[in-house]
Amino acid sequence: MRILVISDTHGDLQHLETVLAEEGDFDMLLHCGDICGDEDRVRQMVMCAFLGVAGNMDFSGRFPRDRVVEAGGKKIFMSHGHRLGVNFDTETLVSEAIAEGADIALYGHTHVPEVHMQQGIWVMNPGSLSYPRQRERRPSYGVIEIGDDGGIACENRYL
Repeated sequence: MRILVISDTHGDLQHLETVLAEEGDFDMLLHCGDICGDEDRVRQMVMCAFLGVAGNMDFSGRFPRDRVVEAGGKKIFMSHGHRLGVNFDTETLVSEAIAEGADIALYGHTHVPEVHMQQGIWVMNPGSLSYPRQRERRPSYGVIEIGDDGGIACENRYL
């Protein structure tokens, strides 16, 4: 299973079109919040399952604040992260993921990509496709691959 993870597009989907053209097919797209009303536009752009969570700039009520997604036999906990203190650390995020029995914890909000293992949980922030904040300010996104053997590979990629 191949999953595209994005976040913090803030109404600008130009780079999402590029990612979809360059990366090919995905089985699922997960948006970690601050989609800013573009849910329908994203649904029209992809030919796969599309799920998301609400960020601090999302007011439509179309996505839940947090959610657990099952994919490839694994559980993925998703949260934008602003309520979980991700500007400081990922301890609370990981605690929530563990409580949900998740294998992977996804978040956004900081616009800074990162991937690491914490307490046996893969933790990923795909950064932002539209307004990156890391040093080189390159638009970023995440790719998760879950193998038939249950192996998980998480990677951030850049445009």
